[in-house]
Amino acid sequence: MKVSLFLDVETPITFRDQPGIQSAVLYTEINLCNLNCYHCHNRHGYNEYKGKKEKLSYKKLKEKLLMLKALGVELIIISGGEPTLEKKLEEGLRFIRSLGFSVRVDTNGTNPEVIQRLIEKKVVNGFALDIKIPLKVRYTPQELKRFKRVLFSTEDVDDEAVLNYSEKLMTSLEIIKKNPLQYTVFRTVEYPLLLEEDKNEIRKLLEFSPHQFNPFYPVEEE
Repeated sequence: MKVSLFLDVETPITFRDQPGIQSAVLYTEINLCNLNCYHCHNRHGYNEYKGKKEKLSYKKLKEKLLMLKALGVELIIISGGEPTLEKKLEEGLRFIRSLGFSVRVDTNGTNPEVIQRLIEKKVVNGFALDIKIPLKVRYTPQELKRFKRVLFSTEDVDDEAVLNYSEKLMTSLEIIKKNPLQYTVFRTVEYPLLLEEDKNEIRKLLEFSPHQFNPFYPVEEE
């Protein structure tokens, strides 16, 4: 039986992730991510998902999706990990859409070429793009120290890693701005490492679109 890219775990149903729309969340591999964000909620917060490798077969995925449709779910949200790193992402999105669902991909925005391709292939109805820090072409030493901890949970990375993140995010943001989709949202976690001036810069960057700051919930890895 052909296997999908989605973990065989509980599928939460929510009205909160896409306000006013009944949604359900499918997870790609939790540890497949190119960032290591400060107190990552998905990586450290879901004890039952730790070490999970079993993927849903497409038969079982179809059964799950048809059950969700019967419950009134309209939108399937793809979370991770970082879904844009999954080689079979496009295949999985096509399968979900073939059953009549809209699809939103939650992404850290560091793979703009994948975002562009998904839009061009018309396999996605929106993105949740996380803007974790102010996006700039240069940062002060103090900013670099803070933002390394936000993005990588350590200061022991090259400055270039933060600059590369910012460049990739600016490209992704421009792609999404040029291709407005129904279920696109912009989000920022209110990390305690972000100063009010940082948050104001993010607000200014995203003043063209609705943007929400999500509360920070500290989660420690066991």
